[in-house]
Amino acid sequence: MRCPSCGSDYCHIIEETESKIKGYGIFKGCCGYLILGPIGWLCGLCGMGEGRTTRKAYWVCNHCGKKFRV
Repeated sequence: MRCPSCGSDYCHIIEETESKIKGYGIFKGCCGYLILGPIGWLCGLCGMGEGRTTRKAYWVCNHCGKKFRV
């Protein structure tokens, strides 16, 4: 792989992982309160702790340090 910035052939690939975790859902809690009363506030806890993980692969130039995708 050739760096688009400096043209060097000394590049390696890295992989980054990003995780996002959900918290309390205020919208779900308010809707639950309207439908079920005070116990409905607990509806905001539905789905709490769930999340998603995304992975992205990049090339990094050892000469100039530029990070790029192909």
